[in-house]
Amino acid sequence: MIAKSKASWIRQGWSTLLLILLAVLIATPTVSFADDDAKDAKEAKKKKKEDKPDFKPFEEVTEGYELIEGFFPLYYNKKTDDMLAVIPSAMVGKDFLMAQSMTSGGGMTGFPLGHRLVRWEEFNKKMILVQPELRHLKAKGSDVQDVIDRTYTDSVLLSTPIVTKRGGDAVIDLDSILKQDFLGLGRYFGGNMDSSISKWVKRKGFKDNLELAVEAVFMSGGSGGTKSVIHYSISRLPETDYKPRDADDRVGYFMTARKNWAADHDDRTIFKRNIHRWHLRKSDPKQAVSDVHPDDQIVFYIEKTVPVKYRRYIREGIEMWNVAFEKAGIRNAIQVRQQTDTNEFANIDPEDVNYNFFRWIVSGRAFAMGPSRANPLTGQILDADIIMDDSMARTWSARYDRMLGQGPTAAEDPKLNAFWDAHPEWRPTSAMANLIPESVNNHNVDDWEPRAMKILEAFHPDGLCAYATGAMHEMALGGAVLAASTGELASRDDYVGQWIKLVACHEVGHTLGLRHNFKASSWKSLEEILANNDPNVPTTASVMDYNPAVYNLDGSKRSLYMSQAVGPYDEIAIAYGYSVPAPDQKEDAMLAEIAGRVSAQGLDFATDEDAGFLAPDPLVNTYDNGQDPIAWANYRMDLVDGLRGKMTSWGIKDGEDYNQLRQLFDMFLFESSRVIRFAARQVGGQYLHRDHKGDPNARQPVELVDAKTQRDTLKFLNDRVFGPNAFSFDPELLLKLAPGRWNHWDSDSYDYYQEYPIHDKISGVQEWALFHVMSPMTIRRIYDASMKVEPGEDFLDVPELVNSVTDAVWAELDQDATAQMNGHSAPLISSVRRTLQRNQLMMLERTVMSDPGFFFPADAVAVARMALSNLHDRIEKRLEAGGLDDFSEAHLVDSKTRIERALEAGYEL
Repeated sequence: MIAKSKASWIRQGWSTLLLILLAVLIATPTVSFADDDAKDAKEAKKKKKEDKPDFKPFEEVTEGYELIEGFFPLYYNKKTDDMLAVIPSAMVGKDFLMAQSMTSGGGMTGFPLGHRLVRWEEFNKKMILVQPELRHLKAKGSDVQDVIDRTYTDSVLLSTPIVTKRGGDAVIDLDSILKQDFLGLGRYFGGNMDSSISKWVKRKGFKDNLELAVEAVFMSGGSGGTKSVIHYSISRLPETDYKPRDADDRVGYFMTARKNWAADHDDRTIFKRNIHRWHLRKSDPKQAVSDVHPDDQIVFYIEKTVPVKYRRYIREGIEMWNVAFEKAGIRNAIQVRQQTDTNEFANIDPEDVNYNFFRWIVSGRAFAMGPSRANPLTGQILDADIIMDDSMARTWSARYDRMLGQGPTAAEDPKLNAFWDAHPEWRPTSAMANLIPESVNNHNVDDWEPRAMKILEAFHPDGLCAYATGAMHEMALGGAVLAASTGELASRDDYVGQWIKLVACHEVGHTLGLRHNFKASSWKSLEEILANNDPNVPTTASVMDYNPAVYNLDGSKRSLYMSQAVGPYDEIAIAYGYSVPAPDQKEDAMLAEIAGRVSAQGLDFATDEDAGFLAPDPLVNTYDNGQDPIAWANYRMDLVDGLRGKMTSWGIKDGEDYNQLRQLFDMFLFESSRVIRFAARQVGGQYLHRDHKGDPNARQPVELVDAKTQRDTLKFLNDRVFGPNAFSFDPELLLKLAPGRWNHWDSDSYDYYQEYPIHDKISGVQEWALFHVMSPMTIRRIYDASMKVEPGEDFLDVPELVNSVTDAVWAELDQDATAQMNGHSAPLISSVRRTLQRNQLMMLERTVMSDPGFFFPADAVAVARMALSNLHDRIEKRLEAGGLDDFSEAHLVDSKTRIERALEAGYEL
């Protein structure tokens, strides 16, 4: 049984094995066939993928779109408001210009938003917008070319998918670029750009440029949004024989600066600096004076929005420059055309890069600017537009309650504001502003100005022009002069017209490439300026200064309020930028001779970075006149004192509210404060000259303000600013300074403080002057002056300065209190003088308690300590003499205690 079972098991095993083998044999061909099928399917799929086009057919993508021919062909779908752009393969890798401006919205119509050189690159089915690296020359053929290319690379601005191809040309969705916040404006408008409700409002194509505009909607969450139209000009770089011209520090031009690492190692600089200028050629290069080449003439269009009564002044202001150009050898360099609603220029777009416009806007702020767009590779100016605000023509638009206490803005005086940021204890402050937070005080002021300034600073890093802002004050002051002489509070078209003409000429100067020259107003004496009434004779060396007006102190009418002609510096500057060398003359020699004319004529160039309250040269100011800052200060203070004395008779009419008197009072105080600052800067001052060695009549680079002038300045300050009667006003007038009560958005007649803080206002004016003469910068310059004078030469030193100011400020310590006023005993030390003394005491305390040698020179700290000690003894002596009123005694006791604590604290280690 066992053997049989075993045999049966063996037979069964063999059968199973045979069945398994048979199954394997049968299955093997099936596996082989499956592999072949999979392989075939994979290859078919691959082939199908290879045969599939990379992009949808052009005809399919552009169905329903209309063609707009131009520099880059465009396709626009009116139904969906979508825009496509064709990037010709010939333009891939080739530079072109992209410029932006604000067409409307945000109160900034016409604002330029910068320009840049860009190029398209194609990669991985995308178009990449690249901004080439321009600060470093490529140095082709030099040993360092390769390392320059690897070190300084281009910037990628954005990438966008290619949606189709037209032949070999890529087609992109332009909405994905220009309906997005390409410029980053959302941060200024407080929201994000919503592309779904932003729309195209301009679509124009030309052979060498595109003019596009998007109505951009910036949404601010639940608070809604704002609309602004952004204009884009996309243009081909012109191909001309333009030759870049080197810059010179004696003549002020905007410039393009690039590093040239291929320069010889013995060269003084590796920078290549080219001025910004137009490409102007002579029609006949052989002639000394020739008409401009017809292809190069600069044409300005006065926009139809400019009020008719001011158009001639703007035209004259623009054409003033032709005088300088003709002296440089080019006749009729500039032409002016007037746009109207019906003439041949009616439909020209001001934003079109092919045209230069003078535009009129209504932002509600006195504002004007003249930017230009230059080729960043060469400095050649390609186009320019000027905007002027309607407020320029309004004589009563300034708000002095805001202007008096705030001081220069960071944009106007960056060094001063940087000093205050680092040392806030030195910032002149308003007691009332400290009582009421600024956010509350300014609750009705719109955000136009800070937003506009941020945008301009971001897109115009070369600097801003604030001429019109100061001109607003000058207009108001002139309006007061005219009203006082005629009894009418109204603008005079001839006076306003002179202002518009001068500002227009100034802004055109910027579009020609010229920078500010803030030393030009010191060319002539104040007496010469006042004596001139001929509009063809300049009263300033340059219209590129911020030149103020002059008036007759007796109130009589003048025919010339301000310079109406380009000056000698302007002629030199235009000659430097635009003169064409004679056939036998080398350009370098010609330029050297022209730049040397600055010193030969006793002129100077000083610009934005040379100005400011802390800058050393006291003749580099804005809105000053003449060669003597003390004479200018006395003249303007006499002017406003005379106007203030009678302003209740001419400054307000029957039926009008008294707030007008308050605004006038603030205006006069503001003017006094401004000219006092100009004069104060002579203390510790240094005249700076840019003359080169070998120039005709070359001067030393640095010239100290002589000791007599500095002492005269201290006397002026001690008499007219710090003196006991410096700010004495009629009490009846002060009671008429009514607050403005029109409480609404951006009101021009609303005063948060209903009471008039007269002590605060006076203190602010005095503290500015005190701050200058006691500041670390002034003290350091005076201290260093001892090493910059010849043996035996007279100079003002730190002890004399500190003692002179201290003696003037504390003069009452040597007086008796015997006066009577309004039935009350007049205090020995008036309230105004007590405030002044506290301010000076605080400055001496800060000096003593500073680390010697770190903030002030150690010797200056010692001098301040000695001055405090002597002052302590004088106060103690006066207290011992007795007979003091309560106010004066309390003040002196408090001052004595403060001095004691400061002297003790100053010795802590």
